[in-house]
Amino acid sequence: MDLTIATYIKLAIIGLGILVGFSRQSSFSEANRLFWLFLLVAFAGEILESLMSKYFRNNFPLYHVFRPLYFILLTLALSEEMGRFKKLFQLTIPIVVIAALLNGLFFQSPIKELNTVIITLISIFLVLQVLFYIAILFEHYSWHETIYFHSFFICLGILINSISSFLTLGVYNFLEGDGQNSIILFLIISEWIFYSSFILNFVIQKKKPLQ
Repeated sequence: MDLTIATYIKLAIIGLGILVGFSRQSSFSEANRLFWLFLLVAFAGEILESLMSKYFRNNFPLYHVFRPLYFILLTLALSEEMGRFKKLFQLTIPIVVIAALLNGLFFQSPIKELNTVIITLISIFLVLQVLFYIAILFEHYSWHETIYFHSFFICLGILINSISSFLTLGVYNFLEGDGQNSIILFLIISEWIFYSSFILNFVIQKKKPLQ
């Protein structure tokens, strides 16, 4: 698949998510508002990534900045629905920020290398957070409440994308030719699913009734 077309499709999905989210603000929880803010930042990040690749032939610096930023926003959003576990979720933020700074300074230069160590760390943290989040939802809420009053579908999107990122980073360098192309296509589709999950969650989201 042509990467330019894939990027346009991804931007269209994100853009639609932003519009849907804007139209549904009245039914949003604080977590939803943070997820919507994430889409705004992601939209800007995806555009910058394309421009840097085209004009500078190097988008590594962007990954060193935006990947930790994405993680911060996603973690803050997830933690809003975690009650007494909120601080536990947010504790991972300084860990990732410090690790990203040390990695950029001493191991993987933002000018020369992709921050694969940090992307892997972020993927692991997000998988653990989402699994914990879903377990809490299933333990404390009905299926109806889980679907309509929380961020279940966004969590599934995060889970799929995080696992995909983790696996692709692990096997990409061991493959050649068609194998690498298949991995890239797999990652592209997982990103489409990830961003589409925001649209689905925003569309079906209902305002949680006051207790």
